[in-house]
Order: sequence, then structure tokens, then C-alpha cells
Amino acid sequence: MWKREKKPEGNPGEEHIKGWKAKEKGFEVWCRKMIVAAYKGIRRGYWKKAVKRILLALVIVVGIFLLGRHMLSDELEVTFHHLYSPKILGTDNTRLAVLSDLHNREFGTDNEALIRQIAVLEPDLIIMAGDMVNAYEDDLDKILHLCDELLKIAPVYYGPGNHENHLFYEKGSPLESLLVEKGVHVLVNRAETVTIHKTPFLIGGLTTAPEGYEEYGAEFIEEYEKSREFKLLIAHYPSLYYEALADVEIDLGICGHYHGGLVRLPVLGGLYHGDVGFLPKYSGGMFSLPHSTIFVSRGMEDHSGFPRINNRPELAVIDINGRQETDG
Repeated sequence: MWKREKKPEGNPGEEHIKGWKAKEKGFEVWCRKMIVAAYKGIRRGYWKKAVKRILLALVIVVGIFLLGRHMLSDELEVTFHHLYSPKILGTDNTRLAVLSDLHNREFGTDNEALIRQIAVLEPDLIIMAGDMVNAYEDDLDKILHLCDELLKIAPVYYGPGNHENHLFYEKGSPLESLLVEKGVHVLVNRAETVTIHKTPFLIGGLTTAPEGYEEYGAEFIEEYEKSREFKLLIAHYPSLYYEALADVEIDLGICGHYHGGLVRLPVLGGLYHGDVGFLPKYSGGMFSLPHSTIFVSRGMEDHSGFPRINNRPELAVIDINGRQETDG
């Protein structure tokens, strides 16, 4: 027969409350033990070591972040260079702003940021060293607008690169004639004289690649070299100076094409370009040759989608004068 169970003595839930209080007391005991342990640890220097390790780890993480940000920075960099020449008359600088390998890129809407930066620099001449457009695009508006604005600042001298040559001769693009109509000096294996601050400059453009030099460029350079004026030669390919122009007397050669070697290594310079392989001889900066000085622009855009590493887009400024700078 079913019987009613006897209710336990005491208040309902009393056992639960006792258990909860026991757990609470146990937690208090654990907290006190942890506080005592932490205090002893601080006195023995354990926590100091831990804090130091945490701070060191934070410094390393922040350092890696900042280094990565710098290495992969795609912000425009303005670089300054000086060239001494006894051919410069008077004491005034002749300032060149050098652009290369823009590949239709824009710095700001309609290149406003780039144009503004060049205006601030107040150049006497603006030099475009080729590949300002892309051979596979028909869009000419960007380069034409840029030239319109730059012509308000200074004369523009344009030495075509391989991308312009493809547009000119393979696709029949009207780019050259459109630039000339605007007043841009497009130099295709020819030269023009301009006088800046009393000094005559013979600005030439050599547009051929090294393999076509003998056929398309040798005759022009032979005549060009005879001039006693300051010879400024825009030649897109730095490799022309490996052999063809290595011993030619040129006061300043300006090149591009290698995009700074894409990856810039400390001391060694540019890492690679498809034309010449690893460690191009002249990948970025000023180089003194036996009878000339050349400047190779790092360019302003990447190459074939490969990112620029430690190699920010470059707007170069070259000041030419008759003052020899000394250290100290």
C-alpha cells in the first residue's frame, strides 16, 4: 500500500542554501589565496618578469605592424637629388620634376594630389620618362588632363616608353598628336634646345629598346653627343646604359621602366625586373658612369599586379647647378 513519505525536518531548500554558502566560502578562500600568491609573486619579482614579457610582446607586435605598414606603403614619396655641372651658368638652380611609369594611375581625383604637389615644388621643367599610360587601354583622358594641368606649371617634355610605342605604332593611337597639340614636347629619337636661367639645355628623347638601338637610335645619339650644351636625355630603358650608352657623353640621362625593382632590398636595391632578371644594375636613384650621370626613377605604379614592397611611388626632384656640394 502506498504510503506518504515523511517530509524532512527543517526549512525547504535549507540544504541548497547550505551548499551555496559553502561554495561561496570556498570561493572567498580561493580569492584570498590568489591575492596572497600574487603579493608573494610581486615581492619575488615573478610579476615584474611577466609584465616585461607582455610589454616586449606588445612592442614586437606594434613594430611588426608599423614596419609592414611602411614596407607596403603606397603613398607618393617625393625624393630630392642634386647634380653638379660646370655647364650651368649663373647661380640659380634648374629644377626638374621627374615622373615615370604612372600607367594611368591617379593620385587623388583627376590626379589633383599629384598636380598640387608638383605645383608646390615649382619646377622649371617637368620630365615624363615613359609608360605614363597603358598599352592595353584606350583611355587617354587621364594623361591628357594631367598634361593640361602640368603645362600651367612648367614646360613638359615627354620621352615615350614601351607602352606609348605600342599605342603609337601597333594600335595607331592619336596620343602623340593630341599631346603635341596641347603643347607637350614629345621627343621620339630627336632633341630640342631650351634655355633655362641663361643655360641652354639640349633635351633629347631616345625611345628605342636596347635590341633596336643600332637600327633606330644610334644615328640620333651620334649626332646628339656632338653638342656642347647641357645634354639631358630621356631614355625609358636603363639597360641602354649597360652597353649602347655606357661610354656616351651625356650630362644627365633619365630613365624608368624597372619600377624600382618592385621589391627594394637594403644596400642591394631593386630585386627583379622581367627584362633583366634579378638585381637590375640600375633600378632606382643616381648613378655615375664614366662619361655621364643617370637617374633612374622608381616609377609610380606597380607592375603586373605585383605589389611594391619597401618601394613607394616616386616623384623625383633633381636640382642642377654649378655648386659642388660637400659633406659636413
